[in-house]
Amino acid sequence: MRRNSVNPVNRKGLRNLDCPFYRDCLMHVAKLNWKAWSCEQCSNRRLHLIHQKIKLIAPYYKVMAEIYPEFKRKYETVMNSLELEA
Repeated sequence: MRRNSVNPVNRKGLRNLDCPFYRDCLMHVAKLNWKAWSCEQCSNRRLHLIHQKIKLIAPYYKVMAEIYPEFKRKYETVMNSLELEA
């Protein structure tokens, strides 16, 4: 899922607050002392939709992992890599 985590553009524009990489970009922009920045040309701009869907199904994965140990072994690495509870 991870592509390039830091892709802001130095200009006024829309920011994607729901992006899983927003914090990384915010730190990058702060270090460069930009007065304005935008997410409009970011290659990750649609990843927040995928991340939201994964957050919705995470509780189901957790229940399945509690019921079936083999399910947990199979998907635990993926869920941890997405920074969600397995």
